[in-house]
Amino acid sequence: MRTFLRSAALVAGGVAAGFAVAHFVNSTPRGRAFFESVNTRVDEVKAAIGEGYRARTEAIYAAIDADRH
Repeated sequence: MRTFLRSAALVAGGVAAGFAVAHFVNSTPRGRAFFESVNTRVDEVKAAIGEGYRARTEAIYAAIDADRH
C-alpha cells in the first residue's frame, strides 16, 4: 500500500509539474507556436481516425446489407 501511495503521489506531482511547465511555455510566442503546431497535428489525427471509423462503419453496413439480399 505504501508503494502505491508513493507512486500515485509521484504521478500526481509529475502531472502538476507538467501543467506548470506547459503554462510557462505557452506564455512565450515560441511556446504558443509550438502548441499551435501540436494542436494542428492532433486535429489531423482526430480527423483521420474519424474518417477511418466512418468508412469502416459504412463498409460493415454495406456488408450486412449485402447479406440480407
